[in-house]
Amino acid sequence: MAGVGFELKKLFRSKKGYFQSVKAYSISAVVTEGPMILNIVMLFLMRYLLKSHGATVREQDIFLYTITYITIFSLIFSNSVLMFIDRYVSDCIYQKQLDRIMPAFFGLIFWLILIGGGIALIYLFHIPADGFYRIVNLVQFCIMMIIWAEVSFLSAVKQYTKVMVGFASAVLVSVISAMLLLNFTPLSLVMAALTSTCLGYLVMMLMFLQQLLVYYPGGKFNIFQFFPALDKYKILVGVGFFMALGLYAHNFVVWTSDFKNQIWENGVFCTKYDIPTFFATLTITPMLVQFVVSVEVNFYQRHREYFDGILYGGTLEDIRMAKKNLVKTLFREVAQMMEIQFFVTVLCATFLGNYLNQIGLDQEQTSIFRILCFGYCMYGLAKCLIILLLYFEDRVGALIGAVGFTASSAAFTWLFLRMDVVYWGCGYLAAAFLTAMYAALRIRYFLERLEYKVFLRQPLFYQEERGVFTNLSEMAAKQEEHFKEEMKKRYQDKFEKRRQRKKFGS
Repeated sequence: MAGVGFELKKLFRSKKGYFQSVKAYSISAVVTEGPMILNIVMLFLMRYLLKSHGATVREQDIFLYTITYITIFSLIFSNSVLMFIDRYVSDCIYQKQLDRIMPAFFGLIFWLILIGGGIALIYLFHIPADGFYRIVNLVQFCIMMIIWAEVSFLSAVKQYTKVMVGFASAVLVSVISAMLLLNFTPLSLVMAALTSTCLGYLVMMLMFLQQLLVYYPGGKFNIFQFFPALDKYKILVGVGFFMALGLYAHNFVVWTSDFKNQIWENGVFCTKYDIPTFFATLTITPMLVQFVVSVEVNFYQRHREYFDGILYGGTLEDIRMAKKNLVKTLFREVAQMMEIQFFVTVLCATFLGNYLNQIGLDQEQTSIFRILCFGYCMYGLAKCLIILLLYFEDRVGALIGAVGFTASSAAFTWLFLRMDVVYWGCGYLAAAFLTAMYAALRIRYFLERLEYKVFLRQPLFYQEERGVFTNLSEMAAKQEEHFKEEMKKRYQDKFEKRRQRKKFGS
């Protein structure tokens, strides 16, 4: 995302005045956290429309349960490969092989829909709902997975205004279609709301797809395009999966509590905990924007200077000075980011908590929200530090942090479930804090031994990693070649027979 940060930073340098600064920050927030923000905004807009049309509590719960499941599980499935695909796209851009990007995109979409959509279909057939409900939810789930992937590929397109237009269009289409479907069709209130959100996301998906097709050159369609890179970066799949799973592991544990909302036997969630969670998620947007437009950009410049000195014949003194600047920049930027976010977190916990209490959250939910504000603050720090570990190719360290975060989030949340409801968010806070401390210590350990890691841990002769995914890709390529040869031979035989018939017929 450093490339995105460079482009976004130009917005801040080129825009003058309060309004333009707000616009620049808004664009930055949309690019970095757009889908999640949109999900939450649309969730509460639709819930308001349902209430205004007299929806029962159960109908509102069904809608909330459906959108919650689609959001969470589409993110977990797609995030499993997005960290890997970010690296793959970066390598393609660096190697000037842009024609490999769109085939990789369509291949990724194929596998996401095949695996994720297949699992969703199995689940939908095990809930007592009608066919139309199943179809709409399966379509929206697949669309959401595609959107998460599109945003990752859009990071290099740099058409950020059009990205914002895509998000705004999705909200507009959803609200207008909801009003029409709720007032002028025989659809139930729940299905009208779900259909309208599906239409909104469909519009956004198509607008983003159009941007990708315009920007990236076409290439040969190949669903196995990125498979060889999976052998090289397979650990990134684990990092992405466990970071996303850990983000919601505490919700899954709370869903087993006595406060759960049970829609069906295998359809549960918990409004008492999930609603404060969604609001608390939004509070770390400033940190993630700051990380992309400042921390990652400034750190990347020092990171590049250090390794350029090694690769292009810098003196030992130059390399040591570059390392000193690298370490200084890293800790300074992270400290500044945390100062800003901690200030925002305190404001949100104090004032936003009071406001949410006035508009409908009860005292227990408000208490959970305040604790989770600090929990997500720690999670944001942990996530940023784990990404920085990947800059140093410490994939194993990043994976340990991600797995530890998931396990500790579930374990601590389970322990705090035994306490009063107002302390529920403390389990997530403890897990995020420990993960952030681990990642900080891991970075410090790595920096202290940076020369050893760079000069002595590298192989004398580089050899491309090969594994099952490379073998599958090569096998598919051979089968494709064999199929083409067979089709060519059949066509030639058919043509020859036709020519012979014409010859003897004449």
